[in-house]
Amino acid sequence: MVIIAILIALFVLFFFVRRHSGPAIFAIIAGLSVYELFGVEFVKWVHNLLNQVPVDIIGACIYVLLIFIFPLLLYVRSARGGVHGILRIAQAGVIAILLATLLLPIVTKYCGFDTVSTGIGKMMESAKGTVLLVCIAFAYFDVLFSRRNKM
Repeated sequence: MVIIAILIALFVLFFFVRRHSGPAIFAIIAGLSVYELFGVEFVKWVHNLLNQVPVDIIGACIYVLLIFIFPLLLYVRSARGGVHGILRIAQAGVIAILLATLLLPIVTKYCGFDTVSTGIGKMMESAKGTVLLVCIAFAYFDVLFSRRNKM
């Protein structure tokens, strides 16, 4: 049920907060790339500053900051607008699935999953590449072809 709640919350957020999502999607991908390239060294550096905090909690916090919090702030601060109609529904769904898939390892570590959530998580994990490709297509479409409205 946890993964379903996360999916619904993210879908509602991206559907009802009408902002341009292209920059936020690119920020998610950039945050994921930065964490993959420099995450281990940065976690070690922060752990040297905060010795009493476990390494896995520091790593989880940095990961969530890079792929969720910073892109979400960018999304909320983006200009109003974006795609409309059925594309809006599809875009909100795909972004929600992407973020839920990326947050899945942390959520499973700190929250117990029932059998339904485990099945949904495995299905989302198997479709991760396709969802990422569709998100990138939506991001390019949003950045290149959508009208820009003033805030």
